[in-house]
Amino acid sequence: MNMRFRAVAVIGLAAGCASPADRKEREATVARTAVAAESAQAAIAATLPVTGRWDQPHLVERLVRAGLAPQAVAGERAEPYWGVPVVAFHVGRATLQAFIYPDSIARHRVTDGLDSATSAPKGIASPYALPRILILQNNLAAVLVGGSEQQQERVSLALAAGLPLP
Repeated sequence: MNMRFRAVAVIGLAAGCASPADRKEREATVARTAVAAESAQAAIAATLPVTGRWDQPHLVERLVRAGLAPQAVAGERAEPYWGVPVVAFHVGRATLQAFIYPDSIARHRVTDGLDSATSAPKGIASPYALPRILILQNNLAAVLVGGSEQQQERVSLALAAGLPLP
């Protein structure tokens, strides 16, 4: 037990003593690894049948093809009104929260009651910081929070174009 504590302490000291350049290089390596993982998932999407409906592999594939280098965000929590789990990605300085429904009818049931300016039910304050945009396409609803206007436009165009039909 003492040896473990000492090992953790030594590792902690070494990490704390690392130069800013070393820390920056380590962060860059972690980011490259995350982007590579999403790129691998995008390659898988190319082998899946095209149904015209969004799924996570096709979402990642579209973001990668648009040159957006998505990085998955683990543990992101969705607002209860979305009714489906969130799939979240860091896209540059922005965060994309995507909600994938079984079909467009299920998505419409949720999104028809939303205020597009707040990405929340009408009359309720938005849980999302500014700037934010709501993107709706077929069975996909997504909220992009943060980022520049150019980045918001790139993500919006990549998703709003939809998937090819079978």
